[in-house]
Amino acid sequence: MRRTFLLVSVAAASALLPSTALGQANTSQLVDPPQEVAQLRQQYEGLTQQQIKAAGYEPEGECVTDPHGAGAMGTHVINQEFLEAQFPKGEMDPEQPPVILVDQDSKVIGIEWEAADVGQGSMELFGQSIELQSGHPGVEESHYMLHIYFKDDGKVLFGVDDKTAFDPKLSCTELPASGGVVSPAQLGVMLFALGGGLAVLGVALVVRRRLS
Repeated sequence: MRRTFLLVSVAAASALLPSTALGQANTSQLVDPPQEVAQLRQQYEGLTQQQIKAAGYEPEGECVTDPHGAGAMGTHVINQEFLEAQFPKGEMDPEQPPVILVDQDSKVIGIEWEAADVGQGSMELFGQSIELQSGHPGVEESHYMLHIYFKDDGKVLFGVDDKTAFDPKLSCTELPASGGVVSPAQLGVMLFALGGGLAVLGVALVVRRRLS
């Protein structure tokens, strides 16, 4: 049975965290990645939309923002074959990330793994201890997740739980080049500009009628 994995629901899951956790900032630090991660970055970071699709990845949902503060995940682009081969078994294949994270210009900004809790007790990948997370809408069972964000100067940002899953420097509110999220403020500006354009058009039509 084909699993449709709604990673965008991570934002909804954050809303279920205790109030003491909501105020905690992302404590992840920029680090020099191990060689395996550096190689994955070289493999995935420069991919075009066409290359991403050819590799079996398809976008799911829109840009995911942190509902409790600054930060976002970007848009999830999922390889269902990789996900179905790893998630139910509670595995994370270091050479096959099931998820590519892209920004609003479809530029690859990171990669992600998800794995079900099958009683493994703990998980570790690329030297990172990954914490077990409670289930949430879209992924009802307890699970593990690892986010890796590509940053400047070859450094990366690891996210090993709900509190560090978002890149605090990433935003979904910038006007996207294609697709994504438009903030209410941007929508207001767009409607204002549209209204102004219609008003100018109306005046032009009136002047033309008077001159004809």
